[in-house]
Amino acid sequence: MTENENKIRPSQLIYHAGPGSIVDLVDESVMILAADLWDVRSAGKDMDKRITQFLNIDHVKILNEQSDLLKVRATPFPRWKICSNLKCGRMTTYNNTHCYTCQTSGRGDFKLYPSRFVTVCNAGHISDFPYEKWVHRGNNCPKPRLRFIRNNESGSLSDLAVQCLTCKEVRSLAKIMKPDDEDTHLFKCTTEAPWLEEPATKDKEPYTCDKTMRTFLRGASNIYSPHVLSFLKVPLTESSGDDCFTALLADLEECREEYEDAGNKEKALLRIAKRYRIEITDIAALEQLLLGDDPSVKPTFESIRKQEWNTLIQPYFNETDIRFKSESVDIHSSLRPYFSAIHRIDSVPEIQVLKGFSRIDYIDRFEEGDVHINRVTQYAHNNWLPAVRNYGEGIFFVFDQQKLTKWEQSENLTKNIIERYNQQRLEFDKEPLPLTGRHLLLHTFSHAMLKELAAHSGYSTTSLKERLYVDSSMYGVFIYTASGDSEGSLGGLTALTKPDILYAIVLRAIERMQYCSSDPNCSDGKFQFNLSANAAACHSCSHVSETSCEWGNQLLDRRLLLNINSDVHVGYFEDLLTER
Repeated sequence: MTENENKIRPSQLIYHAGPGSIVDLVDESVMILAADLWDVRSAGKDMDKRITQFLNIDHVKILNEQSDLLKVRATPFPRWKICSNLKCGRMTTYNNTHCYTCQTSGRGDFKLYPSRFVTVCNAGHISDFPYEKWVHRGNNCPKPRLRFIRNNESGSLSDLAVQCLTCKEVRSLAKIMKPDDEDTHLFKCTTEAPWLEEPATKDKEPYTCDKTMRTFLRGASNIYSPHVLSFLKVPLTESSGDDCFTALLADLEECREEYEDAGNKEKALLRIAKRYRIEITDIAALEQLLLGDDPSVKPTFESIRKQEWNTLIQPYFNETDIRFKSESVDIHSSLRPYFSAIHRIDSVPEIQVLKGFSRIDYIDRFEEGDVHINRVTQYAHNNWLPAVRNYGEGIFFVFDQQKLTKWEQSENLTKNIIERYNQQRLEFDKEPLPLTGRHLLLHTFSHAMLKELAAHSGYSTTSLKERLYVDSSMYGVFIYTASGDSEGSLGGLTALTKPDILYAIVLRAIERMQYCSSDPNCSDGKFQFNLSANAAACHSCSHVSETSCEWGNQLLDRRLLLNINSDVHVGYFEDLLTER
């Protein structure tokens, strides 16, 4: 796609315009091909061991570096196209842009538009709607020639039909979303994967999929759900000892060279172990890792997040590497009971990696589970994934551990919410999560600050993101911006970390959570048909953009921030409002 009107931003290639997605261009609808079929020779590489070991790949390719030289390949999809002339309506699978029938008959130069419908299965296969099978009910026609019929302008399925001009069969599209039992054989999975140039095989033989395909609009959001993983490129510090092997992986090549060049291997081994605070009992495992014999030491999501926490909780500045810079700021006296530290992060790199995508089923925000993840590369030997690297800034809030623990012991609201959320997980065959009250409190506070900081920083709400560090040993919220353009590091966030300014913003953010246009329904936290795991939280008061929230706008309750009801007194920041 080299024409200006068909340009796609690198960030779009990681999200809704990634491999396997359907993209509407100016004159056609296409499906983006697998990433290793693109021309990405200009893309930079990142071989961070934390990322490559976690994803089991060799490297990631950074698409937004020299992106003008990046060339993305796509194929027309859906293949069925329909004439825009209502009197014609001819359907074709030829790769034309204008109706051949209208041109040759002298009716005019009418454009073709892509079919509205596609069929998809849970395993990720996708194909054109089987119009020929549908209109002929599975029977053979010697030379099918289809015509799309609109009975009126309402656009409803019952007013649409397909006619075969050869055998004169006509059939309405009224039941294509929920076909009758006798039509289910028309929707057997075709195993089509148009984003891959080679057909799917199993043991070098074509295989069949036992799933039934369902009909969707080609623009439906659930036929393409990208699985994007975010990593902060923060330096490792000595306090990363809780995950010492994970910390070592980032410097593995340097450590191996040091070990191989050492005259005394034993001393070199002890020196490296001491540097990364590896216990004596793990020396043997360390030696195997340095020799390349032990692939079992692999980062986990929890270890990487813990590693980031250990770096973020302390100031950091290195004159030789200014890609990450953190500074502790003074806390307003009124905020000191609630936060043990606040850091301004002047610079932080973030790498977002597209691991794969799902169709129909959404990927769990906490774990992949049993959702089928489709690959985004064609060939197994191309062991890399597409990614973008952004630079931004942020504010890191560390809650006061003593006050937080005391609050958890006294609050009595979150138990029911957590039970409801875990019950929902069980209904979808997912394991319950060990959530606690602090998960909901920190998450709700994060959303309150996202909304308020956007109003003061000059960034849009979609440019801000949250990163939650919550477990028995972590209790922090990082609100940052990581944008693919210059907007990511304009200083709008870090300029707000002055004590008086930040105090006013926190105070205002908490106050805004006191009222909602949906009250009293929202403040009661008792939605009768509520499908989300929230209590006093809704779109009007607490929800933010899906790209900004880590947990999909779940596990929120503004009653945990302040006492909005006379019969509930668990607000963590209630004293902050009363002491003004």
